[in-house]
Amino acid sequence: MEAQERLILRRKILGLALRRAREQARKTVPACAALLGVPPARYRAYEAGRWDPSLPELEALAWFFHVPLSALLEPDGGGPAASEADAPAAVSEWLHLRHRIIGLLLRQAREQAGKSVREAAAFLGCSPQRIRAYEAGERPIPLVDLERLATFLGLSLSAFLDTDSPIGEAVTLLGQLEQFRALPPEVRAFVLPPAHLPYLRLAMRLAELPADRLRRIAEDLLEITL
Repeated sequence: MEAQERLILRRKILGLALRRAREQARKTVPACAALLGVPPARYRAYEAGRWDPSLPELEALAWFFHVPLSALLEPDGGGPAASEADAPAAVSEWLHLRHRIIGLLLRQAREQAGKSVREAAAFLGCSPQRIRAYEAGERPIPLVDLERLATFLGLSLSAFLDTDSPIGEAVTLLGQLEQFRALPPEVRAFVLPPAHLPYLRLAMRLAELPADRLRRIAEDLLEITL
């Protein structure tokens, strides 16, 4: 498949995931557009695969729809409820900050990789001015462009995810809940009782030990039990 065809398919899949999540959350197109501070026509273009949303916009929508970010990024594979009346103003400020943070991370990654603005622009097939606008946070970076730049710089998309803000924490928690649901029922049943917390903490500490240390512990336990 040609690169351009892959990009088109990626946009279509992302758009379908957005529409499905919005409908399941019973949110309207105008409400989503107001949340992001964009015209409804532009949001419809997101769902139609004609316009690329940015990663911060997808993070905000995942929070708004109460779904893990992976439901939008990888549709096949519990934060507080958002009020349609109050959310847009707070999210607008958060989006502006996120675009600037991602731009800064992108510039730092490019400089650390020893790549110039012109090299990044040539890889993306755009002007150097656009790369500078991305890095300054003056222009939201479409998800497809961010994914390609991350690949160019030897990074994964996770390097740009928000995990600290209330929205980021809520989206991360939703993703963790999805992973918890995927565990075998008997494992979920063991994890839930508070009385089992010491065993879980012990397992966490053991997981941090090197393999040779774990082997010695296992040998010592075997000697005790025999």
